[in-house]
Amino acid sequence: MATAGRHAGRVAAGPGLIRLGRVDLFAGISPARLAWLEERLPVVRWIYGGPRPVELGGAEHVFVVREGRLALFETAASGHLVMIAVLDPGAIYTTLGGEPAPRIDALEDVAVSPIPAAAIEALTRREPRLTRNLAEAFTERVAMLRATAAVLAEMRVEDRLRARLLQLGERFGAATPAGVRLDLGLTHAQWGLLVGAARESVTLALGRLRTRGEIAVNGRTITIHWETVRGQAPRPV
Repeated sequence: MATAGRHAGRVAAGPGLIRLGRVDLFAGISPARLAWLEERLPVVRWIYGGPRPVELGGAEHVFVVREGRLALFETAASGHLVMIAVLDPGAIYTTLGGEPAPRIDALEDVAVSPIPAAAIEALTRREPRLTRNLAEAFTERVAMLRATAAVLAEMRVEDRLRARLLQLGERFGAATPAGVRLDLGLTHAQWGLLVGAARESVTLALGRLRTRGEIAVNGRTITIHWETVRGQAPRPV
């Protein structure tokens, strides 16, 4: 389930890294155990635009995103790539159970902590709460994938795009007087991967949504107007 880098190494958690105490996977874990993990967990860095470090595709691992955002892809029956999720700091993906590493890409500079299955097993024996946290993380991922499947079932590109904007706005958006501001820095081509459409189709769909007053676009920042968020009719233009 579930992201890249030119160098990897063991480093202390710096100002840009999310602390393990803020990661849902480690909720309820004893502070002493968290401090022990913080000192020992490796941090693999992936520089935007570089190849994925081999450490981020190892078998039988849980990978915790510590900094930056990753895109998670799946290949459709047609052979086209579809971006099915954006993983932010605190999110996880795994290769447990012999599953191959997912197709991932860095949307910006990224840092990830790989945790081998043996370490997870040892941790769950000492911290039983971790088992529940893992189950909750996987349940959340399944719910997200169900919502994504529903989005991609929409026929028109602008309907898929609107639904995707609302889905991502709920997770990553910032409330403003005008609406929910979504600043993921995605290009039209990347939005195309998110909705299963060509870049040109996304450009046209963004234009239609903007003309109808459902969104405002400023560079790569999109604001979803409150009427759209609340499911009301768009404002007249």
